[in-house]
Amino acid sequence: MKRISMIILGLFVGFSVFTVYAGGNQGRQNTAGSGKPPVTITAVYAVGNQMTADLMHERLEGYMKANPYVMIIEKLSNEGSYLDAIKTLDAVGELPDLIEMRDTPIFVRAGKLGELPADIVNLFGQTVPFNGKVYTAPIDESYPSGIIYSKKIFDRLGIRVSDIKNYSDFLAVCEKIKASGIAPIVLGGSDIWHIGFWWGYFWQNEVAVKTPEWIALRYADEVKFTDPDIQAAMNGLNELFQKGYIERGWASTPENQCPSILVSGRAAMYFIGPFAFQQIMEADPSFEFGFFAIPNKDGKINVMGGPTHSGWAINAETQKNSAKAEAVYDFIRYFFSKDVYTNYISTGNFLSSLKEKIVYDSTEQFREVQRIAAIADNKQLNWNQKIGTNELPPNFRNFCYKLASEWFLNVSTIDAGLRIMDQEWANVTRDFNPVKNPQ
Repeated sequence: MKRISMIILGLFVGFSVFTVYAGGNQGRQNTAGSGKPPVTITAVYAVGNQMTADLMHERLEGYMKANPYVMIIEKLSNEGSYLDAIKTLDAVGELPDLIEMRDTPIFVRAGKLGELPADIVNLFGQTVPFNGKVYTAPIDESYPSGIIYSKKIFDRLGIRVSDIKNYSDFLAVCEKIKASGIAPIVLGGSDIWHIGFWWGYFWQNEVAVKTPEWIALRYADEVKFTDPDIQAAMNGLNELFQKGYIERGWASTPENQCPSILVSGRAAMYFIGPFAFQQIMEADPSFEFGFFAIPNKDGKINVMGGPTHSGWAINAETQKNSAKAEAVYDFIRYFFSKDVYTNYISTGNFLSSLKEKIVYDSTEQFREVQRIAAIADNKQLNWNQKIGTNELPPNFRNFCYKLASEWFLNVSTIDAGLRIMDQEWANVTRDFNPVKNPQ
């Protein structure tokens, strides 16, 4: 595969490095006898998780092999946030034709996305419309995050998952592991989004279960980040760091190093989604691990999950070119075709978004994920995944995670950080408030 790196001056994020993947199709001719003229489209998808990025690339390559008249050029960035990378492409007039979209409302309001045709929308059990229209083909459903744990360490220390009845029991497990000289939990803090898994656990249990519409209420100035429920959530999150339950190198550890830290025995647990299963098995095929959901202080299982607004989308400008638009739609149909999609979700340990039931052999660990999703006392999307009146302002999520990392490191305090969140909220909602000014 030929890779051509180029520096693009972005209006949103400064300099950002993009890599163009032309696959093995560069310079090829239409030799398939399809009768269709050659067409070239561009595509972008997130590359923060290497396994998922590889799966995306394989499907694009597979589609081109099956449709030799189509060339797909991938425009990818490893620098900064995925949202900023797409904004940069848009700013220089290079927003791709096919987009893995994660911030749908932002780009719909800017007129950048096209509505999907009914035959694609009807493939899914549930889609998430924005202002009554569907702009994304959901690649999968949001799945429960949970603890991946080393069976060897648990067995050696006499820890049984069945004994973890509530959150206090979980903290006792952390203390026992720490006393043995092993880090209880590994976390990839140099990738700021990784903090979101633990943030989501405490937000779900202290805030969202009690007040699902909390973000909408914040827009209406009826709640504050300094309120007691947010304080409780952040105190619980901070406690893991202050008690030394998080592996001490977390701030400089990228997400892709967490599996190797776990399988090496330097840490006993990893709080993440099931997409990490494959990474762990690749790091050490002999490593024995299990999965469980952390109960809350009352013993309830509250998890993230459900359909999201993320998924494959088409550039609105691309819809004006019938040949390119049909290639984009055809790729989406190919991606969700039974064999291709079954391989995608089974390899990546994802939950299917399709209306048609997909059956395949799954691992012991993923069967536990599916069981947890089915029996959870409460299941809803993470705080940054909702749209409509509960949509977070752009980039506010990462702003909060960076503030939180400061109190984890004792650079700041929770009280100061939550006051700053309220101040930043006031700034970012002057021009963005879907409750007071629907858009």
